[in-house]
Amino acid sequence: MSGERAQAWGVGQWESPAGKEAWEISRDEITRDIGAAMAALGNAGVARGDRVLFCSMLSEAGQFWPLMVATMAVGAQLSCADATEAEAARVAMFCGRLRYAAVIGITAEVVDGLAGLGVRPAELLGGVGIVAARPGAYERLASGGVPVHRFALVGPAVALGPAPGAPASVAASEWSVEDGPDGYLAVTNLKPRATTFSRTPTAIRGRVDEHGGIVPRGGYP
Repeated sequence: MSGERAQAWGVGQWESPAGKEAWEISRDEITRDIGAAMAALGNAGVARGDRVLFCSMLSEAGQFWPLMVATMAVGAQLSCADATEAEAARVAMFCGRLRYAAVIGITAEVVDGLAGLGVRPAELLGGVGIVAARPGAYERLASGGVPVHRFALVGPAVALGPAPGAPASVAASEWSVEDGPDGYLAVTNLKPRATTFSRTPTAIRGRVDEHGGIVPRGGYP
């Protein structure tokens, strides 16, 4: 633990059933997470010359920073919007003016904001190759005809589906996710980290299928 802290990268937040929790992050693990993010984006189809829009919060930097660095590392460009209802206007502006290969991290709040603006997600996102939405937003976009990838922050671990409707997965070398108490997904780190997770319940409800695929459902409680 002390060695990991001596090489600290920062402190992030993750969601437990009880609320937000602090999460110490080392330089070694953030470097590994960047490599895992490059593989996940590649599996989803992000490539050199693409443009990616991320919907996230600053408090989620521990999970999203590796994705952002990985986007640049593969030769793609990135844009950012907060994952809030008010920022739906920014999402609509970006997607209306620029062509995106991927929009990642859409929340139910962003979907609410688009509805308040009178924007139809199927029309706004129709030309986007990868629409990755969190629990709560995923179900609404899918029911509205958007081919949507599953995306979830399973505590500190990032889960992304490789194709519309497919179960999501985390970096298999870094994390194990299993069914936890009361329908919550639980996470375990498989390599040393500054913060240890051992079958730790997260705020994401869902299930792990027979092949290890992650199927989140609903939204945060």
